[in-house]
Amino acid sequence: MDRSQQKETKNVVWGGLIASAIGLFVIALAIWGDDSGLHAPRWVVGAAGGTFLLAGLAIFGQDFPLFSGLVRALLLTCFGAVFTWASFGPGERQFSSTVSLPFLSFSRSSPGILGRICFAPGAILLDAWALYSWFKLGQAWYLGDPPK
Repeated sequence: MDRSQQKETKNVVWGGLIASAIGLFVIALAIWGDDSGLHAPRWVVGAAGGTFLLAGLAIFGQDFPLFSGLVRALLLTCFGAVFTWASFGPGERQFSSTVSLPFLSFSRSSPGILGRICFAPGAILLDAWALYSWFKLGQAWYLGDPPK
């Protein structure tokens, strides 16, 4: 392995560690944080932290197909859960929209329904992708063939 590959591998490892640490921090906030600072249910905050933690783990598990498939399915489930709650979950939502141009920025609050509509396509796609990943993982486990 030459120097540039070693440096790239080192950077990837650091990226995985940083993503995992951020995820653990957010999960800790979801468990032990003060309710006044949370603008979503604790499970949503935990799922967002889990997304970062699992992204970091995905970097380290690339050489193990079954582990990688499990991490992928869990990551997509956590990420999709956040989007699904934002678009379809019960309760009021507060969204804001911002337009930024060089030397000029506009920000205003948006109606809750507009934010829900913006999150809905992502929620549907992420949930479908998560279901597909779980199906492929189950198929790989049943057939003994690692997921691709």
